[in-house]
Amino acid sequence: MTFSSLDAFLDTRLDAGLADLPVLITPAGEWSVADIRAARTADALQSALGCNAVAVRLADPLKLALAIIALDGRVKRLLLLSSDMSDAEARDLLSQFGGDALLTDMPSEGDHNKPEIVWRETPNPGKGTDVPATSRVTTEWIFATSGTTGTPKLVAHSLASLTRTTKIFSGASRRWGQMYNIARFAGIQVFLQGLTGGSLLLPAPDAGLPEQLAFLEAKGCTALSATPTLWRKILMTPGHEVLPLTQVTLGGEIADGAILSTLVRTYPAARVVHIYASTEAGTAFSVRDGRPGFPVSYLHDAPGGIRLKVVDGRLFVRTRNARATYLNRQEAFADADGFVDTGDRVEIDGDRCLFLGRENGAINVGGNKVYPEEVEHVLLAHPAVDLARVSARKSPITGQLVVAEVVPSPGADAGTLPASLKTWCADRLPHWKRPAMIRVVAQLAASAGGKVDRTQT
Repeated sequence: MTFSSLDAFLDTRLDAGLADLPVLITPAGEWSVADIRAARTADALQSALGCNAVAVRLADPLKLALAIIALDGRVKRLLLLSSDMSDAEARDLLSQFGGDALLTDMPSEGDHNKPEIVWRETPNPGKGTDVPATSRVTTEWIFATSGTTGTPKLVAHSLASLTRTTKIFSGASRRWGQMYNIARFAGIQVFLQGLTGGSLLLPAPDAGLPEQLAFLEAKGCTALSATPTLWRKILMTPGHEVLPLTQVTLGGEIADGAILSTLVRTYPAARVVHIYASTEAGTAFSVRDGRPGFPVSYLHDAPGGIRLKVVDGRLFVRTRNARATYLNRQEAFADADGFVDTGDRVEIDGDRCLFLGRENGAINVGGNKVYPEEVEHVLLAHPAVDLARVSARKSPITGQLVVAEVVPSPGADAGTLPASLKTWCADRLPHWKRPAMIRVVAQLAASAGGKVDRTQT
């Protein structure tokens, strides 16, 4: 089922008799379809609606959600910029985009070289009158790549490509918790699923993880998507076990057996799904059998009309996205047959295709490649380790060394843990993959996308 705009999705909710089901739920109130449409009368949104191409950078997730719904189908191009990216990155992406204006609620440095529409007032449900909107154009949605391989670039999608795997009203009472920033590719997937298949819960962005989880529990969150790193942090937070989850989704990083089995045990009523997606390829496939990696059969008969192949140990994905070049660049990210090089190293082990790590993240130890993710998974399998981060350190002899930081589980003996882990790794890894140094730390930072942050060493 395809739709011309998000406004058409809202019509479908009404046609399905879901007018009383809240669409957006925030700590300050609930938003119905009528409330969302009435929000279009806000001065800032009216100004943005008069543009042809608009960039949006909003720190308030409610404003961001309302802006996306209002602008889709009304502007030709919509660039979503995450509020947690640096101002320098935002300026560079705005330059790449062009566009007519920037819609923001953030302090300006005054050098964006783009007219700014500042949304100052706080939106409230129940204010204003529902206003009709006729979709005039097919909006091109623009997202920034993560920038892990250099300067972030812009990738174009359509509403059709973004909702290719979305389940329309699949369990209309399902309540999705929004843990990702909506402006990021992973965040928009959760946003669209909540918008079209139930309700979306928006925790306060400045609240800590315990407060966010308390909000989700109080509002009856039944579906939650996060990176494996964020899931590990959630599982370390008191109160996580009372979430009434029926859907647990992982994405953005390799889902190892330890985190998958822990989530199955913690939420026995939930379906645990690992999603594979990227900004360039879009949402590719999902795995529901609770095992790491994906079935080798996917290489011959992948689900959802996609195609997969492995070339020299790297995974390539072909989806239905039409554009194969970065916006305003001649640089292609797909080959002549439409396959996108994901940059992920994989190996076939029996009936399974397992992820090893990112090609560009490999550590070179005396000519041997070591993928940090592989070593992290070995460390995380130790019962006394809650979080782990592996990175490289320069060595005059081998070029680089493998070093690790771990957060111990409650009650673990931090003093003896490094020695215990070195023995643990010696039994499970060849010598060049073993950490030369293991440091116990109280916490580990995650990136803005919820992934292990290897830049913070």
